[in-house]
Amino acid sequence: MSGAVETIDAPASPLRRSVRTRRRVLLVFGILLGVSVLILAFLLAVDAWSNGEVSVLVGPFGSEPMSGLALVVALVCLAAGLCLIPVPRRWLVLLVPARLVAIGAAGLAVFVWGITGMPSVTPLANDGCETGYVVEERSFLLAGFGTVYRQDGIFYTRMATTSGDDGYQPFHDNAYAVTDDGTSLHVWYIVKSVSEPEPVSTAGEPAFTLPKVTGRGFTCGLARPAAVQGAPAPTPAVPVPPTIVESQQSIQEMAAMSLDAAVGVVKDGNGQAFDLAAVPAMSAACDETGARVTLTLAFQTADNSASLGRILAAWDKAGYLPDRAIQEDIRYSDTRPVETMSIRDKTTIDGLIHMQITSRCSTTAHDSS
Repeated sequence: MSGAVETIDAPASPLRRSVRTRRRVLLVFGILLGVSVLILAFLLAVDAWSNGEVSVLVGPFGSEPMSGLALVVALVCLAAGLCLIPVPRRWLVLLVPARLVAIGAAGLAVFVWGITGMPSVTPLANDGCETGYVVEERSFLLAGFGTVYRQDGIFYTRMATTSGDDGYQPFHDNAYAVTDDGTSLHVWYIVKSVSEPEPVSTAGEPAFTLPKVTGRGFTCGLARPAAVQGAPAPTPAVPVPPTIVESQQSIQEMAAMSLDAAVGVVKDGNGQAFDLAAVPAMSAACDETGARVTLTLAFQTADNSASLGRILAAWDKAGYLPDRAIQEDIRYSDTRPVETMSIRDKTTIDGLIHMQITSRCSTTAHDSS
């Protein structure tokens, strides 16, 4: 009886496994090298097209640090590729010096990129709101310098330059002040760090002036500029208490704005079209003779989660500052008739968004004196 002869595949030899691994590593380095070259080409094209006036900014990476990092990656990949690529022995006479040069260039690039460090990118804020401008600052030895850019997506147009003594970065340290005259932003800043900060003085000519960016919705609630060297801090004016009528009107306006920002048709808990006029505002006594007005709403929308985000964004755009409590978002103001708004999405509980809008302590009428 003839038996079938079984064949067993021999395991790959160590040499063959080594060649496969080397090819895979070379492929990875080749892809990284290609991506780095494309990034460098794109950044150089933007710089050439704009004559150096437009930069690219993605997160904290502007054109300079991004191109520096891309160059470092490209040189490291090139050096690694030259070391890993197999060649006949006779070509080593040329390849060994090339490897040494590539390794030296990659090491130098890593060293230079490391000592220059990452620049800081700070949104230029006015009254806690974005202005459409950012300041990119960097320090090197005892020099501090920066560039003010106008933001247009990932493209940033150079508008002004800044400086700092002993590597100081005033905008990163919030050591600046901004005034808005309706058409322009006037900016002052200090150039040297001080141990006992005081308010920035806005006396005299501003360090630079920027055209006001309009037609955009800017985020508010940013960190306010720190008090630094300059004029004494002004005593904040105590806002005049609103009348009850003013508080009621402001609450109705902000409630209507919130409902307009929601997604789709707003309905009450019974599925009927929500009637804001049918919801009464409640008042409670405060101080000795005042009253605080509160409006409580519960409603549902086509997408409660998306509506919550859009409502909060509307309050941010209106200039209210953000806060957060347990499972509840808050917007507040220290000077407006509406003092606080709290909102919570209880879709998983009752399918509704719950909102409460509360006024400051109001008076029946302003003091005629």
